[in-house]
Amino acid sequence: MRALWLLIKLRLLDTLRSPSSTGFVFLFPIVLLVVVGVVFMNGHPFERRTLILVDSRGSNAGPSTSEIEQTLGEYDELFFDSEAELEPARGKLASRMGSAVLVLRDSGSELLVGPRERLFGAGLASALEPKLGALPSVRVEALPRFGYVHYLFPGLLTFSVLLSGLFGMGYVMVAYRQSLFLKKLATTPLPKSSFVLAQILSRSLLVLGQNALLLAVGHFGFGLPLGLGQIGWLTLVSSLGLLTFMGMGFVLACVIRTEELMMDIISSINVPIVFLSELFFPLAVMPRPLAWVGALLPSTQMVRLCREVLLHSQVTPGSLLPGVGVLLAWTAATFGLSLLVFRWQR
Repeated sequence: MRALWLLIKLRLLDTLRSPSSTGFVFLFPIVLLVVVGVVFMNGHPFERRTLILVDSRGSNAGPSTSEIEQTLGEYDELFFDSEAELEPARGKLASRMGSAVLVLRDSGSELLVGPRERLFGAGLASALEPKLGALPSVRVEALPRFGYVHYLFPGLLTFSVLLSGLFGMGYVMVAYRQSLFLKKLATTPLPKSSFVLAQILSRSLLVLGQNALLLAVGHFGFGLPLGLGQIGWLTLVSSLGLLTFMGMGFVLACVIRTEELMMDIISSINVPIVFLSELFFPLAVMPRPLAWVGALLPSTQMVRLCREVLLHSQVTPGSLLPGVGVLLAWTAATFGLSLLVFRWQR
């Protein structure tokens, strides 16, 4: 136990004594959040319009959602999404991932739009009138100013955890090997599991502090809605995500010999992960084969879980446990593989 504590202390001090490392862990995510928040404070920049369909009818009277999509299919600039209930659809409208919400009710149809989409809503209502048999009413919803920043926040959180995991385990392990630190540890009775556990706990403490700062800036600076249940789930999901990415970094460190090559490998991995993990836009806008690949990534699972918690206020275990199980499976697979191939020295 004393050796474990000394290793944790050594790892923490190794990071905190370096101004560049401290800035990377604590300041870089904050700067990234502020820059993204200012740039996208008025919404996302993608030139597309998404209609979200919500069918709340008790009977089968009227056109189905698929028939409505076929009717509007001639408009190439219009994309479609659907939700079973109104609240998730309104959440997408608030986060600017939907331009309008069409609610189908037995008593009539209603079209929800934001203040900046009034003209679009009027035109869409006119296009829907022949199919629905009546002009749907258009209601302008008051949307949060930083709604799209709220959508981006889980992606920024995941990206920060991803970098901390890959660099915190992968790069550091290669540096330890090159400096012969691992070779010296091999002469002691320290088990491999204690050494790895010390790396995990020390990096976890740093990332928990990083996440606390990000959540504070997101809440007080950009109006990110947060409750105790949401903070608890975000902490759990971030911890599992960190374990997964540390396991991936550990696997890389077992096969890569130099710090320079590790830096290049991690940088090259980050690019496809950013574009295939729903960090900044949904996989639905991508070609289907790429969307299938992206859906398998642990980063995608982490982003989706964080969005469920933050944007939809989903804190019930039943809806979140499947994604948590995927992260646990990734963690077990990566650490199991790395412990099998890990050697104190080559």
